[in-house]
Amino acid sequence: LVRPITLPNADFAKMWQSVDYEKKAFSPDAPELFTSRDERVRSKSEIIIADVLTRLGIPYRYEFPVKLTTENGESRIFHPDFVCLNLRTREEFLWEHFGMMDDAEYSARAARRLRLYETNQIFPGKNLIISVETSDQPASARQVGRLAAQYLK
Repeated sequence: LVRPITLPNADFAKMWQSVDYEKKAFSPDAPELFTSRDERVRSKSEIIIADVLTRLGIPYRYEFPVKLTTENGESRIFHPDFVCLNLRTREEFLWEHFGMMDDAEYSARAARRLRLYETNQIFPGKNLIISVETSDQPASARQVGRLAAQYLK
């Protein structure tokens, strides 16, 4: 019998998603928000993203720890919102959702995070997906679906 050289996509996805990792803790006063996979997330927008990824069959890990080097050379662990797998190319993409961009302090932190990613060769469109929202421009499943299809299908 002939054995495949590479794992079929379904087996590869299952193996990729089976990686155990320690999730970031939730503060005791954090709202209890859950995805359709019964996974706790931090915002309603993250529910939308997770549920769209699930519906499209895109494997993801929520707040998977990633070791990055800061501008001063220090190695630290960060937790992007999602790490997603493009099954066709078998490449990983970080997905950051910046949900309060009309808040000046939040926007400044988002800019610092983007600079940190650039320092670590993580670039929008190459291996980073960015979604944003403001109070008058909320995230939508349609917008998330377009981003997911563009980079992960």
